[in-house]
Amino acid sequence: MELAPVPREPDDLFVPDLTEGAEAGLYLSLFELMNEGLIIASDETILEVNSAVCRLLERSYRDLAGQPLSSLFPTERAFLKARGALFIQGEMRGSLRVGLPGGRERDLSYVAAARIRPGVHALILSPDPVTGLTPNVQRAADAVWPRLAAALDQAALVVDARGKIMAANAPARRRFSREGGALTGLPLSALCSLSDPARESGPVTVTPTDGAPAMHGRLLAGPEPGWQVLLLSASSPVAAVDTRASQVFRHAPQAMLVVRGSDHTILAANDMAATMHGRERSALVGMRLSTLRSDTVSTLESGNWQWLGGGKSFTAHTQAQALDGTHSEWLIVHGGASTSASPVDFDIFSTNARAVIVTDAEHKILSINAAFTTLTGLDIHALRGKPLADAASGRQDDAFFERLQSSLGTHQAWQGEFWLRNRKGEAFPEWLSFNSVLNADGATVAHIGLFSDLSARKQAEARSDYLVNHDAMTGLPKAHFIRARFTELTPGALRKQQHLALTFVDIDQFKQINTAHGTAQGDQVLQQFATRIRQCSPRIQLARVGSDRFLALIHGVELLSDVTREVHALHDAIKTPFKAGPVSVTLTASLGAAVFPGDGADFDELCALASAALERARLEGPGAVRFHTDELNTASFEQAALERSLAHALERDELVMYFQPVVDAQTGCIIAAEALVRWQHPDMGLVPAHQFLPIAQSAGLDLEIGRQALRMVCRHAAEWHQAGQTTPVAIGATEHMLTYGRLQETLLEVLAETGLPASAIELNLPESCLTQDHDDLVKALYALDNAGVRLAITGVGATPLPLARLRQRPVHRLKLDRALIRDLTHADNHSVLAATLAASAALGLRLQAVGVESIEQQDALLALGCHRQQGRLFAAPLAPDDFAQLL
Repeated sequence: MELAPVPREPDDLFVPDLTEGAEAGLYLSLFELMNEGLIIASDETILEVNSAVCRLLERSYRDLAGQPLSSLFPTERAFLKARGALFIQGEMRGSLRVGLPGGRERDLSYVAAARIRPGVHALILSPDPVTGLTPNVQRAADAVWPRLAAALDQAALVVDARGKIMAANAPARRRFSREGGALTGLPLSALCSLSDPARESGPVTVTPTDGAPAMHGRLLAGPEPGWQVLLLSASSPVAAVDTRASQVFRHAPQAMLVVRGSDHTILAANDMAATMHGRERSALVGMRLSTLRSDTVSTLESGNWQWLGGGKSFTAHTQAQALDGTHSEWLIVHGGASTSASPVDFDIFSTNARAVIVTDAEHKILSINAAFTTLTGLDIHALRGKPLADAASGRQDDAFFERLQSSLGTHQAWQGEFWLRNRKGEAFPEWLSFNSVLNADGATVAHIGLFSDLSARKQAEARSDYLVNHDAMTGLPKAHFIRARFTELTPGALRKQQHLALTFVDIDQFKQINTAHGTAQGDQVLQQFATRIRQCSPRIQLARVGSDRFLALIHGVELLSDVTREVHALHDAIKTPFKAGPVSVTLTASLGAAVFPGDGADFDELCALASAALERARLEGPGAVRFHTDELNTASFEQAALERSLAHALERDELVMYFQPVVDAQTGCIIAAEALVRWQHPDMGLVPAHQFLPIAQSAGLDLEIGRQALRMVCRHAAEWHQAGQTTPVAIGATEHMLTYGRLQETLLEVLAETGLPASAIELNLPESCLTQDHDDLVKALYALDNAGVRLAITGVGATPLPLARLRQRPVHRLKLDRALIRDLTHADNHSVLAATLAASAALGLRLQAVGVESIEQQDALLALGCHRQQGRLFAAPLAPDDFAQLL
């Protein structure tokens, strides 16, 4: 397809910046040409939006730019799901559910261009959701790419994965004119060659096949997987800077060089630099700055530099100025041996797109550029000869300007936050970088300041700070707020002889709310819960410390009876039903409390005591309230001793593996093994996992236990494989081990060490590995699947099966919950099992029964078509040698 240009005013020319990292500017400059919404975002923050996005989301520009990307979505879960699809799985098209003002939601279709530069993504939104698009149907956002290319005055070619030209705009057709005029269908190699043909994106040098000079180009991600867009500048690479500044740069009376901050490579040079250093401008580009210097200094600091030029060395005062806040590019300006700076030289900044202010040696304003006037509404006639403070908003005092001037006098440089005032009188921050200009004698003649926008950055930082300290969904502070508040209140409480109390609140069986009504309604209940607790008493401050766990600080009470009253007020506030969509939901919560100073004087100690009280309340049943007592101190000491003993067990290799066979119940053949960890305690004997793993998790020892168990299993399995027994082995893992323990890395290392094939290992995972959207967890699951490790979900049948998640995650097997097998004769369990078997068959997943202990259970399972069974009916867990004999 050939692309026709969009009609525009003759003087309305757009010249894109083709320098490193500037492709985002291409999209931003063309925002308003689009009917579709366009968002430029980092992994976490919205960087820019166009007017169409504001209309689609019914929000203003200020409500979107600089805000967290999560603010687009109705829930944190929806954000994590979308981020996983877009930035992890790389989906280019689909549908998103976004949040609108007033709690409303809307479905939008999207076309994504992930990572148009590292950490920067483009997202195109249109009003209609994507439903069953076929190749013959024009997709809403596909028209964007032709309009983008047609709007450029630079040549643009769209190339498919085979290197064939799929589209060309008018400048490209003029540049590569051929008989017939059309370029589509030709191989790109027929028109030009690229300096790095394998490159997917970034700058390249383009050499036309017709013998014309090489051109500067840039590759961008195209509209289809594997496609690319090649943009060409109108001139050779040496002129790249000229297209984004003015001709003043080239013809300035002083030598000027633009160098890259990381390695001091020269990116551009003007005519005077070529004359002084005796080289062509094109020859200077690509050289290292050190080639032109006769001294050995490698830093970019203003001062007297030793230069090489015309076969001799000369000294010239040199000004080094960072062109941006990241110091990725620097402007180097110097004269000849007898050249000194004068105010007229500063006219080179008059056409700079960033605001510039120039002061004399006494810090009186000499000049400002047009960008500064546009930014503030002040012109040079109102400022010339005035102190620098007259250009500011008045928000910063005299001491601030004294520090600024002192830094310029001592270090010839200053940078920091500088508050200006706009035309409406509103104060706003800018980042100001000030540098001194010295003459050949080292005397200061002027100071040059460049401004960078800080408003969006300020908004993003404020939002980021809020999210660091608050829960995004409920608006409640996080646990460290309660810690800080406790530390603040304790001196006054001691002085006034008052009590403080820390109370853990754990909502009972909240998972069932999400299962029965959906996570969106569950989130609404949590938000209502947070609002109600905050309003129940002025003496209670609440923080969210887990998905359904909260920590309350009770303060300002003088009697222990008042503490009891406040805790029960907290408990009673939960009893009133909450709204979950159209239905009402009644919650119960277990509470555990500890009191300062009677139970303890330290925050961590009180938290531990309150947590122990909560566990006691949970044992007594839903809705219980318990305070810390002396009896619990004894129990906590026993648990601490058991934790220490378990830590020693890891050091002494007291953990051992037992194996239980998995059989084909029709034939009786062993087809797999289940690995079970045991603790060979020197006094208590063989301790099963369910007795010590909860203690290990609370003590933070579960990750190391998982690693040791995995290594033992792989070593035993490798020995059996070497003996000709290729029985696969399953071992349990947790979401925590994969998300934070990097268990997948340990497994792949052990497989490499033992030579065991990945298909010989199956990981048993809890259902939470399906429902959680943590990035590291999802990456770990796909890494294991790609390596060939089998993944199984355990406990199936205890809760409704998440069918959608089973389709999205790499799962190979389902293992039934023991309780379902134990009560298999019950009609409800039999129906659940039949439905689960049907669902697993429809999804192409194998099913395994766990905990088979009777002939009746075996026969019932066989009748339903479940042949893969495990349990004591076939064999108890066996030591490795005994299991090897069984094989």
